[in-house]
Amino acid sequence: MKCIVGALLLVVPVAHFFAFGYLYELVDRARRGEAFELPEWEDWRRLFFNGVAAFVIFLVLGVLPIALCWILTLPLRLVDFGLLVYLPMAPAVMLALPLSAAGLYQYQRREEYADAFRPWVLLAMLKATRGYFWVPTLALVGFFAVGSPLMTFTVFVGFAASWTFYIAFFRHIEQSRRQPNRV
Repeated sequence: MKCIVGALLLVVPVAHFFAFGYLYELVDRARRGEAFELPEWEDWRRLFFNGVAAFVIFLVLGVLPIALCWILTLPLRLVDFGLLVYLPMAPAVMLALPLSAAGLYQYQRREEYADAFRPWVLLAMLKATRGYFWVPTLALVGFFAVGSPLMTFTVFVGFAASWTFYIAFFRHIEQSRRQPNRV
């Protein structure tokens, strides 16, 4: 039922910030190492303001790279390559959600936008996890394709699962680097 509420909120302009605030709360719990459990829909003010931050980070680190790659494909449409025209977008699609999750992870430390958009830190995070986010990202793309008839529900559940996975994995990598090497 909690996911249905989030899916319905995603449909309504401005109310989608509440859904992103809920996703922010899920990610924050994963960053702190808490058990994965869907929280209650409460403290709507906090959900809204955290949702605005999460949405801005998602727009800049998730949507913007895909949009830029899509613009780069426009000249290719003059030549009839069919669906191959969209092939240059594949790297941006594969990196959009892990990159936005990395930005959100960094933002949640001090709740400063500057932390979310430090490119070298984000690239280092993706490099440290590069072998582990391909399969979940491909699974998410497949989930979006199969679940397209229920798109807002699919997007909400997909974001909740993928961002929580990425954040938990970033936390695991960070903790393993803090521990001294054992021989």
